Amino acid sequence: MKLLTFGAVILVTIANSFGANILGVIPTPSHSHQVVFWPIWKELSLRGHKVTVITTDPINNPKLENLTEIDVHSAYQYFNFNMFEMVEKPFWKMFSIYADVLTNMADHIIKNDEVQRLISDETVHFDVVMVEAFHTAALGFATRYKCPLILMSSLDGSSFAYREIGNPAHPVLHPDFMLPVQNDLAFLQRLASTWNIFLSNLIQNYLVIPLQQDLVKKYFGEGYPPIQDIFKNYSVFLVNTNPLLHPIRPLLPNIISIGGGTHLRKHNVLPENLQRVLDDATNGVIYFSLGTNAKSKHLSYGIRREILETFRELPYTVLWKFENDNMPNVSENVVISKWFPQQDILKHPNVKLFITQGGLQSLEEAIFSNIPIVGIPVMADQMVNVANAVSKGLGLSLNYKDIKKDDFKSAILDVINDPRYRNNAKKMAEFLQDQPETGVDRAVWWTEYVIRNGGAPHLTNPGIQLPWYQYYLLDVFGFALCLLFAAVYTIIVLCRAAARIKLPLKRFFKVKVT
Repeated sequence: MKLLTFGAVILVTIANSFGANILGVIPTPSHSHQVVFWPIWKELSLRGHKVTVITTDPINNPKLENLTEIDVHSAYQYFNFNMFEMVEKPFWKMFSIYADVLTNMADHIIKNDEVQRLISDETVHFDVVMVEAFHTAALGFATRYKCPLILMSSLDGSSFAYREIGNPAHPVLHPDFMLPVQNDLAFLQRLASTWNIFLSNLIQNYLVIPLQQDLVKKYFGEGYPPIQDIFKNYSVFLVNTNPLLHPIRPLLPNIISIGGGTHLRKHNVLPENLQRVLDDATNGVIYFSLGTNAKSKHLSYGIRREILETFRELPYTVLWKFENDNMPNVSENVVISKWFPQQDILKHPNVKLFITQGGLQSLEEAIFSNIPIVGIPVMADQMVNVANAVSKGLGLSLNYKDIKKDDFKSAILDVINDPRYRNNAKKMAEFLQDQPETGVDRAVWWTEYVIRNGGAPHLTNPGIQLPWYQYYLLDVFGFALCLLFAAVYTIIVLCRAAARIKLPLKRFFKVKVT
């Protein structure tokens, strides 16, 4: 026993002696963007690495002695708007607001006193910087510490990001996840997807990125390369995708899928009052949440009335995540709260249905809890997520703008009473768990791979160095067309010359015969 204890101490000592200094920067003030990476920070710190994370949602676990968190939760002030109003704005206006929010958010985070001390302290060194995969000033940290860059996304990578690093992002085969389209695009959908590429390139290159480059100059100093060049110089890109809820697409060897329940944790004991509500709900429980970004309190009065009238006629207890303390005209079977422990609620045996906005993490929690859904997508990737879930038989979907009591009630009862939906959720969970290692294991292994090798330039696509006209073979096609035109022109000239020669000969022979 003493020998085993001694061996364990030796192993821990060796792990700590080879531990790296890791900086994580996840600036988006959204719980769903942060929670995916919690297990990765935790595991890296437990493996002896010194992990420093700039985050809006710290774990705050004192047992993780190797984890230092710089809390920039105050950045939420720039992300607090009505999503239902936002999605009604024109495309260009949404991107304009997005650029302003991204700039204000990045400015607020980088000028934080603790972050500034990190930047200015010449004695600080990091072996790798792990940054959320947006073109923000946070990319400057990789240049500041002259170390490899790992990109991270709590969703799939955007089409713009994939194109930047040379990964295939065909507008028809792989439309951007922000577009509410799937496979087999009709002509107008193909047109819209192609138009989206043009617009996103225009807005990113001439609006978003210049503002972020100014922040790099302001807070990091002169002489920093363009953030697009820093982005392209990445070593590994960790994307939170899985083959059930995301389309199959070709990926470069350094784009690593870590999806399939990465953020899920062990079941916690429910608060006593909530446990009692769930246990007493003998007819069953419906859990209703639109997530953290789209807030139920912003639903219009008419839509909220239809939802309340539907719940009033159901025999089930409804737990509704609602951001105000009170809700007018709520029925006795509805329990509202600003926050619920979602993962733990979905594990309760009395829960029969999850009414969700279709965020990726929410869908994974439903699948791994074997709970069917009624999806009410609002924004971003939620439309595609819900459509994919419905196509896999996980539940049904409704347009929040068109919710009517009869349709809503019918969808709820259909999903609850048809066992196929719950059985499909169970099959999906089994499928996602049938893999050689977890997403966290893959993320940690590749992070340590980058640290061991001082980067991974040998895995990047050499195509990103090519000018766009060479990448798309425009010069080759242009040369071929020139040859074709030259050949056609030569043939035309020869034919005309032959015609001019042939005419005198005809006249000569005609005269001679006469």
